[in-house]
Amino acid sequence: YPTPFHLYDEKGIRENAKRLKEAFSWNPGFKEYFAVKATPNPAILKILHEEGCGADCSSYTELQMADAVGFKGDEIMFSSNATPAEDFQLARQLNVTINLDDITHIDFLEKVADIPDTVSCRYNPGGHFAIANNIMDNPGDAKYGMTREQMTEAYKILLSKGVKHFGMHAFLASNTVTNDYYPELARILFQVAVELKEETGAHIEFINLSGGVGIPYRPDQEGNDIMVIGEGVRQAFEDILVPAGMGDAKIFTEMGRYMLAPYGALVAKAIHVKH
Repeated sequence: YPTPFHLYDEKGIRENAKRLKEAFSWNPGFKEYFAVKATPNPAILKILHEEGCGADCSSYTELQMADAVGFKGDEIMFSSNATPAEDFQLARQLNVTINLDDITHIDFLEKVADIPDTVSCRYNPGGHFAIANNIMDNPGDAKYGMTREQMTEAYKILLSKGVKHFGMHAFLASNTVTNDYYPELARILFQVAVELKEETGAHIEFINLSGGVGIPYRPDQEGNDIMVIGEGVRQAFEDILVPAGMGDAKIFTEMGRYMLAPYGALVAKAIHVKH
């Protein structure tokens, strides 16, 4: 093959997907929804589908691609912002799980399509998100997700429109190289899920931790241990959701680079060397 081309380690990808599933095997409903935007490659998506992953889509084309390679219905999660009408229409046509980024999307979705039985909402806690005094990211400056007050209002509106099954989603930091990120995020989301159930009566069936688990890019960085991360989330689950009678909640993830980045290489020929 002439350069440049990408070379992927299929064995490595499959083993990594299995390891992730094992780390969260304590949760019977666990599913990884691969972030298609990270590598929109049909051959790779098929491999991940064979390993039991779903697809996280954010655009019309990603929905088409996921559908074309065999992901169906609730194997696809649609998370999008500034969403055109046709994207929502295709999402409803394919009967995927829609994750609403904005409270105004409720009326817009109803106007351009309809409100499905299952809806997820994206939460933005605002402020700074920090672990061990290192600020990882600044959700308060991010354009994604609903405020805490809007989450309660959105669930009440959706309940009044006949929604029966609810999900929750948040994305607070990108490419973290620490085993603490997911467990910390899980505690925040689980606590809000309990409050939302108490405030609205909504049955929250799944909680999506989204992405953010990263990979080491430099030799001095130590990679994440997915088994430790899975155990940390389990402890948060046992501490917060189980006592609240929400032990049936499914845990979802939406990883991108963690799933593939260590198993791909760009092969190119150097045409000049400057000294």
